[in-house]
Amino acid sequence: MTGAPDHLHDPGGKVRLRLPDGVTGGATFSPCGRYRQTLSRDWTTQGVTPRAVLFVGMNPSVASAEVSDPTCHRELTFARDWGFTRYLKGNVLDWRATAPHDLPGPDLACSPANIPALVAMAHEADLIVMAYGKLHTRYAGIVRAATLALTETGRPLRCFGLNKDGSAKHPLYLRKDAALVPFSIS
Repeated sequence: MTGAPDHLHDPGGKVRLRLPDGVTGGATFSPCGRYRQTLSRDWTTQGVTPRAVLFVGMNPSVASAEVSDPTCHRELTFARDWGFTRYLKGNVLDWRATAPHDLPGPDLACSPANIPALVAMAHEADLIVMAYGKLHTRYAGIVRAATLALTETGRPLRCFGLNKDGSAKHPLYLRKDAALVPFSIS
């Protein structure tokens, strides 16, 4: 499903940003609308080989093929500034919610389709940026499984630094010139 099935599931947040001029969007949702496995933005000039970066966040919010949210908009800006022509977005959890306290337990927060979708996007990407922020410890097993699967692709994993708990820093409020550092499973 590529549209934004908000009539099936309301993820919360009300901030929806239009895509920048010249950028096309794509997304995949579950039939029920509760899960979003993939999000993409492309501004590759015709005749140019695309260069993709994959950002791996906590969980999806309101972004769809047609609109963005503040986090995705910020990550797209990083991707463009770094010279990429495609932005791919996946999450360690694929349940759509704007506030982390609205996430269900681990048995529902990550669908069976999520980690395979992350791995497929990783194979398209030249770089993977882990950017999921602080997650409740009850999701640690899912974060580890997703990170291991991404590591096995052989693509470089980076982050904007680590929080005190070892999680990858969230990019929304970082400086425009924030540097990436290697990310590894602790």
